[in-house]
Amino acid sequence: MNFLTGLIISTGLVILRLNVLSASYQCGTRKHGFLPLLYRGWKVEEGQWPWHVAIFFKQPLETLKYQCGGSLLSEKHILTAGHCVVNRKTSAPRPKEIFELHLGQHNLSEVTDLVQIRDVSKVHVHPEYSTLRNDIAMLVMRLAVAYTDYVIPICIDQKVDRDLRNLEGDRGWITGWGVTESGNVSDVLWTASLSVVSYLSCTKNDPVLFGNLLNETVFCAGDLNGTSPGPGDSGGGMYFYDGDRWVLRGVVSFAKVDPVTKQVDTSKYAVFANVQRFLTWIQWVLTEDEPQTVRRPKRISETECEKFRQFVSKRKSGDCTNSRHPHSILISYSNADPHLSKCNGALVSEHFAITTCLCTSFSTPAQVLINGYGSVDIAEVTCYPEYSDSPKIHDLALVKMVKPVQLASNVIPACLASNWTENLYDTLVQTGVGFNRTTGARQIFETDENEVITEKRCFKIFDLEHVNVTRPGELCVINIDPLRIGLGGILGSPLQSQNVRTCMSTLVGLLDFAILNPKWPKHKPWVDGYVRISYYLDWIEEVVWGAAKQARPDGPSIVNSLTEKTDEPTVSPTTNEPINYDFVFPDQFAWLMANRFT
Repeated sequence: MNFLTGLIISTGLVILRLNVLSASYQCGTRKHGFLPLLYRGWKVEEGQWPWHVAIFFKQPLETLKYQCGGSLLSEKHILTAGHCVVNRKTSAPRPKEIFELHLGQHNLSEVTDLVQIRDVSKVHVHPEYSTLRNDIAMLVMRLAVAYTDYVIPICIDQKVDRDLRNLEGDRGWITGWGVTESGNVSDVLWTASLSVVSYLSCTKNDPVLFGNLLNETVFCAGDLNGTSPGPGDSGGGMYFYDGDRWVLRGVVSFAKVDPVTKQVDTSKYAVFANVQRFLTWIQWVLTEDEPQTVRRPKRISETECEKFRQFVSKRKSGDCTNSRHPHSILISYSNADPHLSKCNGALVSEHFAITTCLCTSFSTPAQVLINGYGSVDIAEVTCYPEYSDSPKIHDLALVKMVKPVQLASNVIPACLASNWTENLYDTLVQTGVGFNRTTGARQIFETDENEVITEKRCFKIFDLEHVNVTRPGELCVINIDPLRIGLGGILGSPLQSQNVRTCMSTLVGLLDFAILNPKWPKHKPWVDGYVRISYYLDWIEEVVWGAAKQARPDGPSIVNSLTEKTDEPTVSPTTNEPINYDFVFPDQFAWLMANRFT
């Protein structure tokens, strides 16, 4: 990516309203896992930036010309740069009929079934727009888009007075089909990371250019290492990872052109419109063109999660100081061999912990052990009503303690994943206590080398394509952490996503079993089966908080686009929602019982 010939402009962001039909999609939350991001430009994988939009101009003879990028803010709104949508000579908005928007596009020369194409019904340009100032615009689509794994809106930080200095030194991400170093527009989407710099650093970089243009409506970014937005990247967003979601903070606006090469001068910083300063105008446009939608009612588990946040502790810098995994617990047994492996689990309220039902069958569960707190006697164990050990299915149990736990910064229940809050493509961390198979010593472990994979890939890894029996309520996860290979006794260990903004963890699953194919060489991964919390959330809420079953506020669970479609969707027995079979685990394997962690 380089930059537009001359100066290029940008801004923006938006507030997102998701309707009930799109409830499985959240702003700024991707539905696919990707390789770690790099600091230099590289090709994007499909679905990596699902809010990025390609803006085309319609040409004679029904041809299209790629013009700019944009960011999806809602089902009908695209935020882009003002200079992308105006007549350069008159600064008047171009006619709406000239635009064609492509969402979910990866290759400019190829329109696949994943791409949604929309016309424009309105063109909004900021009322104080000029060539290098207030360079922001909004395109309203004639028809709303359908949220998919490849078309998801970006979040915006709704605090208008957010201090831009807090961004200095942070790295944001840009993407586009801009002109590359070879001078050609890239067919494939590229992305790069840039560091935000202070106004002072930017002004010193080029006093003549930036001295008269910098103000609170823009900011500068770059590494001065050859990576920069290029022609065609205008209007695209600058995204920042904010705890558990991506947030739009800038829009590609302009950069300096090298007078000799006529290309972007990568020794100078690029300038981005500061979205925060345009929030009032953005909100006005959204309100004018988008009818008010009914807010999604919160589940009782979400309400309880918000209450638990009062026990979180933070430094002034925002860093979390509470215990790293304050919800982790162990189950101990009475009248049993003292060497019997204890099972892992998670605290879900002051009164209840959660683990697998198999964990409660080794011997009589006696106590819940909480690190830094002590032990609490168990009053009652409730397994999921349809639990079966052969075939093994619905392996989940709730453990009620005889007295409530006193919550503190080192003892905080986990939030529970729902269809709305579950993010399988965030960094997923497995934690717990296991024992070293060689020395027998117990040790705390933590591994973030976990990747949720599809049912088809599960079959392929095990070379079991002939197995056509699947079971709902399971996640298939591969773990490649070599430090975990020698551990035993980790059944029931939690798999969670972590939010650095709230310092809370969201429980995604509990380890049901782990399998290592004996035919694999040692460097091959374990494949783990996790009980999927979101699938059983109705039952969990009913037992823990006495919540009556109700029509799901989450709305229907949208089947992952990688899943093969069926005429009649299978329905979950616990939530009456369609089952997403993209993440179920094969029912049984020949070597399962011999290789399962216990």
